[in-house]
Amino acid sequence: MQNYELAFHILPTVEETKVGEVKLGIENQITSKGGAISYSKEPERTRLSYLIKHNTHAYFGYIHFNLPSPEESLKELNEYMKLNGDVLRYMILKMPSDLQKGKDMLKQLKMKERAERRPKSAHKQVSEKEDKEIEKQLEEVIEKL
Repeated sequence: MQNYELAFHILPTVEETKVGEVKLGIENQITSKGGAISYSKEPERTRLSYLIKHNTHAYFGYIHFNLPSPEESLKELNEYMKLNGDVLRYMILKMPSDLQKGKDMLKQLKMKERAERRPKSAHKQVSEKEDKEIEKQLEEVIEKL
């Protein structure tokens, strides 16, 4: 199953009591297609960074969910969001699956272990050689003065 996040803005003209109903309608659309909601944030009134369709405020909320057959279900969810007159703007993001998160963490741990295993003395030897060369150059410059 693929994980997704649906972020949405609801029009500020919608009554506060109806905002929960709009969110519930979106959740019902997801679950009717066999999706499972893992997290849902209640929409809160927020100030927009810029005007969207002449609005300075909106209700912002988001839903984390996963779908068993994403192609058709996402297309239907997208159509539902487009046709919903209470939604000002929305965006569906593809999130990394739990398996992918585990693989990424394992990869980071392996890279960390490799970095710890590298010999640190080689770096010191190079820097000591550089120090000696710099000292010689300084002595030559001082002698010329």
